[in-house]
Amino acid sequence: MRCHHFESGECRSCTLLDLPRPRQLAEGRERVESLLAPYLASSDPRQGGGAWQEPIVGPEAGFRARGKMAVGGTAQAPILGLPGQALSADLCDCPLYPAGVEEVLEGAKALIRRAQVPPYDVARRRGELKNVLVTASPDGEHLLRLVLRSEKALDRIREHLPALLVAHPSVVAVTANIHPDHTTRVEGEQEIHLAGAESIAVRTGDVTLFSRPQSFLQTNTEVAGDLYRQAATWVGEIVTEREAPAATAGTPTAASSTVDLPSVDRSPVDAGTAPGPRIWDLYCGLGGFALHIARALPAAHVTGVEVSAQAIDGAREASATQSIPATFLADDATAWAIREAAAEAGPPDVVVVNPPRRGIGPELAAWLEGSGVADVIYSSCNPATLATDLATMPSLCITAGRFVDMFPHTEHAEVIVRLRRTPTT
Repeated sequence: MRCHHFESGECRSCTLLDLPRPRQLAEGRERVESLLAPYLASSDPRQGGGAWQEPIVGPEAGFRARGKMAVGGTAQAPILGLPGQALSADLCDCPLYPAGVEEVLEGAKALIRRAQVPPYDVARRRGELKNVLVTASPDGEHLLRLVLRSEKALDRIREHLPALLVAHPSVVAVTANIHPDHTTRVEGEQEIHLAGAESIAVRTGDVTLFSRPQSFLQTNTEVAGDLYRQAATWVGEIVTEREAPAATAGTPTAASSTVDLPSVDRSPVDAGTAPGPRIWDLYCGLGGFALHIARALPAAHVTGVEVSAQAIDGAREASATQSIPATFLADDATAWAIREAAAEAGPPDVVVVNPPRRGIGPELAAWLEGSGVADVIYSSCNPATLATDLATMPSLCITAGRFVDMFPHTEHAEVIVRLRRTPTT
C-alpha cells in the first residue's frame, strides 16, 4: 500500500508501512508466538501439539470500518486529522478507509462550514467540535457522529443537516456526542440522536451485526468475520469430540484417549428448555462470537454477557432479525459468570472470552482455573495481558492459535487461542 501522507511525513500512524507486507506478518506472528510459547500444551501431536495455524489476514487497504478524526482549523476551513497529532494536514483521503468514507468526511466538513461550528482548540480550551466519527458497513452505508463540547451548536447543526443527508444518502444515521471534559478520550457519555436509524447494519462473517453509536465494533470487518468463524469452528469441534464417546457407548476414540473430556450434559437447563451444550460468550459486545456459534450449533444454549447495555441491544436485534437462537444479558461478565456458575446449572461446557486490552483480569482467570471448564476460547487484542492471564490459569493450555492481523502496517497484534484443561504437575 502506498500513502502520500506517510511518504511526506504528514502522518506516521502506520508505523510499519515501509516494511514489505510479508515481513510485517512474519515478524508480528513471531512476536506473538514467542510470547505465548510457555503456555502451549504438550508437543505430543495426539494432544494438538500447541500448533499455530496460518494467520488470519485481510486486505492491506480500505479495511477500516471506523474512522476517528479530530477537528482542527476554523469553522470556515476545517481540517480533519488524527487525534493526538498536529492537525496541519487533512487526512480524509486516508487509504485505510473504504470507498465512500472520504466523501462522507467531506460532507461533514461542508456541514461544519454551513453551520459555522468552531473546532475545539485544545490549547485554549475553546470551540465546540472535537471529533468527527464515521462507521462504514460493507454495503456502503455510514453512521456519522459529531463529538461536541456542549449543545450550543445543535440548533445550527439540525438546521443544515438535511443538506448533508441529501448530498450523502449513504448516511443512515447521525448523532451528536456531548463531551465537555478536557481529556484525551475521544467521546463522552451523552449521545443525542439527530437523524436516521438507531443502528447501522454491518455484515460481518456469516451474520449481520447491528452497531449503535457507542457500542464497540471491530475496526477490520473482514478479519473480524474470519475471527468469529474460527471460534465457531473450534466450538463445533469441541462439541463433536464430547459427543463422540457417548455415541459409541464408551468405545475409545482418538479424541477421548488423549484428554479426559466429559460428555455434554444432555439434561435440560431448566423446565421447558431443550437439552444441549451450554456456551458462554463473556465480553460479547455486539454478539459476533455468540451469533456465529449459535448459528452453527442451533441446539446449543448460547449466552452472551456484556456490560454495555447499548451493545446488548444491538446483539438482541441481530438475534431477533436473523432468527439466531442466543440469549444476551447486560451485566458485568466476571460477576455474572461467578454468580451463574454457583447456581444449580453449574459451569458451562465451553467459555469464550473477548476482553478489552486489560485482559480478563485475576478474578475471572482464577474462576476459570478452578471452575472445571474443560475448554476456553480466548480472543485477545493485547497478547501481553493474555500471557498474564494464562499464567494465572496453568491448567488451561494452548492447543491451537492464530495470529490475527486486525491492524495492518502497525505493531498492534491480536490473537485467538483455543485452551484445553490439562493435568498440572
